[in-house]
Amino acid sequence: MPQVNNELKKHSLTLKKIIQDKIKSEGPISFAEYMQMALYYPTMGYYSSGMHKFGKEGDFITSPELGSLFAQCLAKQFQQIVSKLDRASILEIGAGTGQFCFDCLLTLDSNKNLPEHYYILEVSADLQQRQQTTVAKLPKHIRQRVRWLKQPLDEPFNGVIFANEVLDALAVEVFKYDGNNFKRMMLKTLDDNQPCWQDFPEKLNQELKDKKLNLSENYISEFIPNLSNWLKAITGSLQQGAVIFVDYGYERASYYHPQRNQGTLVCHFQHQANYNYFNNIGIQDMTAFVDFTALAEAADSTALSVDGYTTQAHFLMSLGIHESLGDSEENYKNYYKKTTEMKKLTLPNEMGEKFKVMALTKNLELELQGFSFSNQLHLL
Repeated sequence: MPQVNNELKKHSLTLKKIIQDKIKSEGPISFAEYMQMALYYPTMGYYSSGMHKFGKEGDFITSPELGSLFAQCLAKQFQQIVSKLDRASILEIGAGTGQFCFDCLLTLDSNKNLPEHYYILEVSADLQQRQQTTVAKLPKHIRQRVRWLKQPLDEPFNGVIFANEVLDALAVEVFKYDGNNFKRMMLKTLDDNQPCWQDFPEKLNQELKDKKLNLSENYISEFIPNLSNWLKAITGSLQQGAVIFVDYGYERASYYHPQRNQGTLVCHFQHQANYNYFNNIGIQDMTAFVDFTALAEAADSTALSVDGYTTQAHFLMSLGIHESLGDSEENYKNYYKKTTEMKKLTLPNEMGEKFKVMALTKNLELELQGFSFSNQLHLL
């Protein structure tokens, strides 16, 4: 593991004490409660603090940080939707450094199809500041359309809701199947890194039973609790349009595959993966793959139609990513850079197969271009 400097150690130990104090005063907490605090505790959680998270200086690199191809392709999909709606806006959830917003709006502007507003829902004050710095570089007629939100939009709107690598950062419940019943991971202390297992509350137990999983004894995995409520909260104001999620994950049969019997939880610290969930608290990312079948079920319960599901590679190819490389003879350096970017986004051993795209719609009759090459709804 990379070395942790004294400042980061102090930060981590401070948050650890806060969580320990909560356990002492309230009793054992679930892994979901712990993960929520580790990632989002005000000013101290991983996503709430001012530490660099994205790019070479951070802990991981997302698709928008590789270059502009990802945003340009998504802009094409947004344009198809926005052009069909009255006074349409775009809402991006968790906008990272703001690079996707920047590249997306430039593309939409060049196609003369800017949205009425581009909303960014961001819980991190530090990231909002970084986003504002990025957006400030846009021409005035574009940047004046960008608005920041601290909570889901509460006024009705038409348009697109977009989230790239957001679902994987939602807190998860960890369970163990003992052959007859599901047990919930609980934490009595963080000192020995030894969780205990207790019965689930009735509601969460029912959520697991409803999944109808066929698991072996001592199978360990996770799920996002109350996913329907979360989805309803972020999409409740959408009157007409689409919700597009991009994230790494599987459909349920693959997610709970017999060989994946230790779950999908992983931590990232300075571009290295590890499984030390109770170390480096607040200074490393903690994430789980997405069960896209669960997302589809949540959509059904919130009056959203599941219209598309495919790999990131198929989605980007459907939107003509290969057409945006430029001419190798005119500018070989730029062509090589974009070709390298395209490979990372689409090759199976990179992001192409690992990442999936799901589109949910509301009151929208439209064959979405991003799923024209391949729509794998049957896998859900």
